[in-house]
Amino acid sequence: MKGKYLLSISIIVLSIMMLTGCSRKEKGRFYNDEYNFSIVFPKYWEIQQKEMGTAVVALSPEEGIRDEFRENVAITIEEVSGDSTLKKYFELSQKNLKSYSKDYRLLYKNNTWLARKPAMILGFTYTMSGLKLKVLQYYCLYKNKVYVITCTALPHSFDRYEETFLKIVRSFRFEK
Repeated sequence: MKGKYLLSISIIVLSIMMLTGCSRKEKGRFYNDEYNFSIVFPKYWEIQQKEMGTAVVALSPEEGIRDEFRENVAITIEEVSGDSTLKKYFELSQKNLKSYSKDYRLLYKNNTWLARKPAMILGFTYTMSGLKLKVLQYYCLYKNKVYVITCTALPHSFDRYEETFLKIVRSFRFEK
C-alpha cells in the first residue's frame, strides 16, 4: 500500500513538473503572445515591437558611422478571410510590391516549409528611399493569418547575412 502511495505521489509530482516545464519560455527566444509565435534573433540585434506595421523587427548592430543600412528581419501578420489561400495572398502582395517600387525584380520563388507548415519563399530586389535592397521573404498561412518574414540587406552585404537570416527563419515556430 505504501509503495502504491509513493508511486502515485511520484507520478503527480512528475506530471506537475512536466506541465510547468512545457509552459516555460526558452531563454534567448523572442515570444509574441498576441500572434502566438516565437523566434530567435542574434544576441546583439536590436528588437523593436510593433514598428511600422510589424509584429516585430530585429535590426543588426550598426557597423560604424558609414553604415548606410541596418540589415533586418521583420515579421508582419495579416488576418485573412477563410477562403484565402497562400497563392492568392502572394499574388496580391507581388502586385502591391510592383506598384510601389519602379525597379522591383523577382529573383526566385519556390514552395517550402516554415514551422512545419506549407510556405512560399522568394527573393527579390527593389529600391526604397533611394537604397537598392535585396530581400529574402517567407509567406505562411496559419489559422486565417498570413505570417510574412522579411529579411532585408543591401545587395553587396546580403551574402554576409544570408546564413544569419536562414538561421533566424529556421528558429521560427508557432506556439499554439
